[in-house]
Amino acid sequence: MAHRPPRRAKSLKRSAAGREMYDRVLIVCEGTKTEPAYFNEIRNKLELSTANVEVTPADGSDPMSIVRYAKDLQNISARQGNRYDHIYCVFDRDQHEEFQNAYLQLNTHTRSQFKSACSWPCFEFWLILHFKYQRKPFSDTQNRSASQNCESNLRKHLPDYTKGMAGIFEKLYPKTEFAIENAKRAMKDAEQTDDKNPSTEVHNLVEYLQNLKII
Repeated sequence: MAHRPPRRAKSLKRSAAGREMYDRVLIVCEGTKTEPAYFNEIRNKLELSTANVEVTPADGSDPMSIVRYAKDLQNISARQGNRYDHIYCVFDRDQHEEFQNAYLQLNTHTRSQFKSACSWPCFEFWLILHFKYQRKPFSDTQNRSASQNCESNLRKHLPDYTKGMAGIFEKLYPKTEFAIENAKRAMKDAEQTDDKNPSTEVHNLVEYLQNLKII
């Protein structure tokens, strides 16, 4: 199948005029509902310009297609003289076969404009950290994946949680700093034990957005 060009060339061109003086950021998400809704809510809460912070679902759901789509959008923005300063790719470990290749592409060069905001096993672990610290692994069980078990764990704290639910950031906003500290602690332990299940990098993107206007 031929690789389709990105759909958003016109919107990228329009965004140049209204750009503010801080970094221009692109957030490309694996999910089409939960993650885009969450980061759009952060942008609105922090009163960040939509011309500076763009959130889009990827043109495909596997990690390598997410990375390729992000690179396509950066190439378009560069040709239009409106490059992104940073591009974050948000995707889950889940059961993706190409996860490691995509992750290495984003993390091989420390000065790259492309960055990962990955979660092991899934984005819902980041939401769990708003309620408690956890490092007990999520595993596949009969008829349920590790990600599905992670979602079930989240519903113990957030019973009405559904994929793509509106207002999730606003609901959890008072617990954001607690979640960030838990995520840092989990990632430190993951690096020491060489086992990233469960852990997340989403806090890095959240902190970056929090400080964007003053960087």
